[in-house]
Amino acid sequence: MIEPTETESKETLDRFCDLMEQIYQEGINDPELLKTTPHTKTVRRLDEVAAARNPVIKYME
Repeated sequence: MIEPTETESKETLDRFCDLMEQIYQEGINDPELLKTTPHTKTVRRLDEVAAARNPVIKYME
């Protein structure tokens, strides 16, 4: 559940709702599209299991 702040305008909330509906429709029409997101980032999906098993802990001054 998402709770917007009181400072958001009605237009912003309407735009957010439109985007959520668009994402829902994309998920219905092409589920693989949502499973492979994000598409425009340099790192597509972080491997959290590998990060947890092999932590790189450094202290720099």
